[in-house]
Amino acid sequence: MAATVRYNMPGPIDLPQETNSGLDLLPTNRTYIALPLKGENALRAPEEVPMEFSTSTEAVMKYSDPKVKVKLKTGNHEKMEVEDTIRFQGGVESFTPNAIKRNSALLRSLDAEFKAAESLVDMIDKNVKFRKALDDAEARSAILAAIADIIAQLDESMPSEHDED
Repeated sequence: MAATVRYNMPGPIDLPQETNSGLDLLPTNRTYIALPLKGENALRAPEEVPMEFSTSTEAVMKYSDPKVKVKLKTGNHEKMEVEDTIRFQGGVESFTPNAIKRNSALLRSLDAEFKAAESLVDMIDKNVKFRKALDDAEARSAILAAIADIIAQLDESMPSEHDED
């Protein structure tokens, strides 16, 4: 049975063929359409991609420079939301969660903070003596005071946004 072709979309699109084994053969059409789907650039008039940018998906993405402006919640009570622009570079793999994280400075820093906190909790959880010390109320208060003192010292030593260069 030959593949059926639909013409109700821009360009012919092959429909999968049914086979005797119950599997569908994938279409062999290698044509793709690159369109912005959301945001201020959505549904603009089709444009022809210059030939030098139509050699690969990466080249099309380089030409179209896909990006999105987002507001991210930080969890910080002083600055609840931060605006960030995430750019998509390379191929379609740039839309994976890990690639999006790599392309956003804020998401990278939040991920680093999360991994550091997770590592610290893991070290505390595996340290039997420390866990026993946390069970004693006096020792726990002393530990929390020492941690608060370390945090205060770190805050004092770190440059703030208001410091001059």
